[in-house]
Amino acid sequence: MTAMIDFYVDTLCDDISGFDSGYDVFNDYLRLHSDKSVIHFVLESGTDAVVAYFALITSALPFWKHDRLNGVPAIEIKMFALDKRYQGLGIASVLLNSIIETITYCATEYVGAKVALLYSVPVDYVMNLYADNGFTKIDNTFAVFRSDFNEGCVPMFKVL
Repeated sequence: MTAMIDFYVDTLCDDISGFDSGYDVFNDYLRLHSDKSVIHFVLESGTDAVVAYFALITSALPFWKHDRLNGVPAIEIKMFALDKRYQGLGIASVLLNSIIETITYCATEYVGAKVALLYSVPVDYVMNLYADNGFTKIDNTFAVFRSDFNEGCVPMFKVL
């Protein structure tokens, strides 16, 4: 059952101090990068409390063809975190679908991306959320960009 929460998305947020996803990496990213990257805040209508946030970047899904590295244009969900006060209410899927709609619109209208890409934390319920919303684990047919940031994460993609 999904809780009914009226929310809106904005790239401006006056107060992020109350946000806590329950994971330091997501909390730290928000606090350390909120003035350096475009972060989309999901805010609860009426209270302006930060329900979630996500960051998008242009990227590519790399693959090898004829001994040459190629790439499928992609929009990457760099971060997607839900405040723990809103976890377990069934809204993560609603928010993820809203993000996918945003990505699809940007891909179609502005950048010509063919896939959505993300690196999931290796937690079953998180990977199941992505799988239930059309994301597939990247197999060894594709190369992936590895960094200290996504070390241990599971790369996943969705064709747009």
